[in-house]
Amino acid sequence: MEERLTQLFKEWHALGGAVLLADEAPSGPPRGPETVIGESTGHCRDSGRLTWVVLDWMNRHVEELDEQTLLQEARRLGDLSVLGVLCDAANAYQAHPRFQRIISSCRPATELTIFFRRVARSPLAARLTREGALDLFRRWNYLCNELRYLSAAPS
Repeated sequence: MEERLTQLFKEWHALGGAVLLADEAPSGPPRGPETVIGESTGHCRDSGRLTWVVLDWMNRHVEELDEQTLLQEARRLGDLSVLGVLCDAANAYQAHPRFQRIISSCRPATELTIFFRRVARSPLAARLTREGALDLFRRWNYLCNELRYLSAAPS
């Protein structure tokens, strides 16, 4: 898992993501952002850092995304409900029709669960998350309280 996350961070760095790394060269041929996002949706619940990197990149590069390829890659490599969360959060920060169209193609998780697995493993963190869960995450059948910084759109 850690090795895969490290490779994803290298790919995000190569795509211009806000990632600081000691060794910046990804292994293998470069992949398009839709493929990297698609795979990242399968790992975001294991890494808050990855979630924020993807969300930041999507907000800054929404015009570059191919919606159909992104949806296809998330189905193939990741999790459409997590893609829905990411696009919903990005859209809350900076509304864009592309995010809205992607959201309409995603479905919530099948059961209500805490978004970040590390939080679910801590009784105290899990309780605080359940008590302060954000509506944005609840729409996707997740519990999380960690997006407060998105309350104001950029000027």
